[in-house]
Amino acid sequence: MRLIKVSAPEGTGADIAKVAFSVGIQEVSVQKGESLRESGESKTKDLVDIQTSTPKGKHFIDALLAADFYNQQDFSIAVRQPRSILSGESLRELTKPLVDPATDIFEELWQNSHITFGFVGRIFIAACLLAYGLIHQKTLTIIAALLFLPLLPLLLAVGFGSWTKQPKLAVQGLLAFLTATVLLILGGAAVAAFSSPPVKYDEFNSLLVTFLITAAVGIAAGLANIDDVGSRAMIGLAATAQIAIIPVWFGASFVLGFPVTTGESEITTRAVSFFVTILTIIVASLAVYVLSGAVSRSLGNVKTKG
Repeated sequence: MRLIKVSAPEGTGADIAKVAFSVGIQEVSVQKGESLRESGESKTKDLVDIQTSTPKGKHFIDALLAADFYNQQDFSIAVRQPRSILSGESLRELTKPLVDPATDIFEELWQNSHITFGFVGRIFIAACLLAYGLIHQKTLTIIAALLFLPLLPLLLAVGFGSWTKQPKLAVQGLLAFLTATVLLILGGAAVAAFSSPPVKYDEFNSLLVTFLITAAVGIAAGLANIDDVGSRAMIGLAATAQIAIIPVWFGASFVLGFPVTTGESEITTRAVSFFVTILTIIVASLAVYVLSGAVSRSLGNVKTKG
């Protein structure tokens, strides 16, 4: 379910209402409001409120962004997800969870791709815990570390941003992922510096099995990201397990030495599987976005400054 509030230039409320009616929304509320700026300028705005289902909300936003009268400089769109809506509309229709508005996905991926001190701290701490688990073969420690590694949204941002003509999002996601990879290697090396060889963890899959598992995880990740009721946390854990273990293992092995039971071909395969995993998740999740209609070319009309 979605609550959508549009602040628009005076006189455009009726046009916005027509867009809403064209996608099946039965009722909108239009009011007048005053907008004040820091400069002291005052403008009268049309404030349009809409209560609707998630898919209708998506169709409305897509149509509004593509409308001839829409201008990002003069319009603002705020979208909220309420716990409940009681109205004359059928609850069966109102509670449909698919497909999330492209703008919701877009801004969620942006939010998760910022490189902040919190981002750096979470990844480095998780990398250290993961390294300890890999070196000493501690399964519970490995799982605990994987739970708060925010890697999946970064790869989703690369694919989503590329397809929707939002290069800044794609570049930001890629930059954040590269930063995370470096932190994972450093975390592995840091813990290894205070440990004794060998690195005991050796539960790696073949390249084919890795590809099949990653493809399934990428599809599930895309489905969860477009669904109000998707189990994103658990899918994120599954994806992170495919991505994070390899750079941490390499970081630890650079310091402690590669296990004597691991041949050169196996080391090469593990390095290759890391890149196969990345590409597979991006492609599989993007395929879900495209086939489900979650992506919208109208996002090309959304400009990101800075």
